[in-house]
Amino acid sequence: MEYLEIAVPNIDGEAAEAVCELFNRYGHGGAVMEAAAPAFDRVTVRTVIPADDQARREHIEMMLALIGKALPHGLPAPQFTRIGETDWATAWREHFQTIRIGRRFVIKPSWREYTPVEEDIVIEIDPGLAFGSGLHPTTRLCLEIFETMDWAGQELFDVGTGSGILSIAAAKLGARRIRAVDIDEVAVRVAQENFARNGLADNPSLVVETAVGSAVDAGGRRWPVVVANILANILLELMPHLAAATAADGRLVLSGMILEQEAEVTAAAAAQGLVVVDRRQEEDWVALVVQRKEA
Repeated sequence: MEYLEIAVPNIDGEAAEAVCELFNRYGHGGAVMEAAAPAFDRVTVRTVIPADDQARREHIEMMLALIGKALPHGLPAPQFTRIGETDWATAWREHFQTIRIGRRFVIKPSWREYTPVEEDIVIEIDPGLAFGSGLHPTTRLCLEIFETMDWAGQELFDVGTGSGILSIAAAKLGARRIRAVDIDEVAVRVAQENFARNGLADNPSLVVETAVGSAVDAGGRRWPVVVANILANILLELMPHLAAATAADGRLVLSGMILEQEAEVTAAAAAQGLVVVDRRQEEDWVALVVQRKEA
């Protein structure tokens, strides 16, 4: 099948949030965000649709025009490129290089070479069509938070796992049980492949579960650590389920929001009895760690 790639280039966090929501709803395999080093403050958002689906193209164009009118700086004109399925799956690779995040994490695309130094935690990733390369601030903020936590024997519920990068990070930091879910079947498959690439299946002391699903699909239990690196409107919608999946003394890591959305997400967490215990910000992106109020 031939596809039409739709790209909105060089936009800020507020615009990326809106475009990603649109592309995740109407694109094939959702949105892919690419951020350019060294500042990572501007991104290009891409998706693909079947090349012969003219109605979907027109709808996306109309919605992009409406989004542009609502944003203070508008949107650049979308770029359209007709490509084959193989081209789409590989063309974006040229944008990804090996990067260091925090003190120890090194995110290495599977097609790049890297020689680790002492104490490096190398995560080998092939994002495929799934979100989560480590390049975007929302993912980097989560990784920086993870680096501050004690993961020895810990358990993680990863909601909206994307490429699986956060689950892999938790496993390499010492987690013993992980459940990773995503509503996108493509993302779940990519995450499973990345888990295998990073040796998670070969670790006898680690239990890894994957499923097509969302925050309601917590495997019939509550988790000491829950992470949701997804769009802010989805965080708001899922907040009751995310809170229900978090153990009484557990921590819920929330990422994917921009600064203007922080207050609303914080209020939604507070409505579930959760208070902010840690906060990270990069440019206009924010990540929060929330816990239940002490009695």
